[in-house]
Amino acid sequence: MERYLDELDDILLNQFDDGMLLSELDGFLTGIILSPDLINPSVWFKHIWGPDTPKFDDAAGLQTFFDLVMRHYNEILASLNHPGEYEPIFEVDTRTNETLWELWIEGFSKAMKLAPKGWNRIRASDDEGPKAALAGISELAAFSSGRVTLKEVEEDQWDREAPHLIPIWVQLLHEWRLENDQYRPVSVKGDKVGRNDPCPCGSGKKYKKCCGLN
Repeated sequence: MERYLDELDDILLNQFDDGMLLSELDGFLTGIILSPDLINPSVWFKHIWGPDTPKFDDAAGLQTFFDLVMRHYNEILASLNHPGEYEPIFEVDTRTNETLWELWIEGFSKAMKLAPKGWNRIRASDDEGPKAALAGISELAAFSSGRVTLKEVEEDQWDREAPHLIPIWVQLLHEWRLENDQYRPVSVKGDKVGRNDPCPCGSGKKYKKCCGLN
């Protein structure tokens, strides 16, 4: 794992009580990138740490976190633009060496819920590959959330196949987005938060009147 991811993982583990873990964040950012409808950071950023506004020691702490998230966003995008390079971040059960894909799926599912109409355009399209990819991710999300109960043999099959299928599905959805909305901007610069920009904490205040006061 790259060094910046270790730093991001440490913040996620220690800064937020109900925030995302690294694998969930990876799935969430992937879903944001692949969303057929553009979702601005001012909308999605606050979902990373959950219902409670984080308390950074100073503005530099918030800026560091913002930069790390944006870097990972752009690293995911860069890998998607080179077919075969994208690799999701999955947790691994150290006792059984089993790949745990559920957190990643939960993050991706949270991103989908922020702009559901765009995903319905894929479901209504004639592109069988992306439709099958979205159906597979949706089925995993339903299973992971407990909305659907599978037989033990079906669970075992998904546990074996999901880690290999998810990168393929992601690439198919990325290609669909490029073909159907090739002019949509998706890269996000990791520039400093402007004093008059909305605060990334999601308070609705300007940065200079919120976390920028620290």
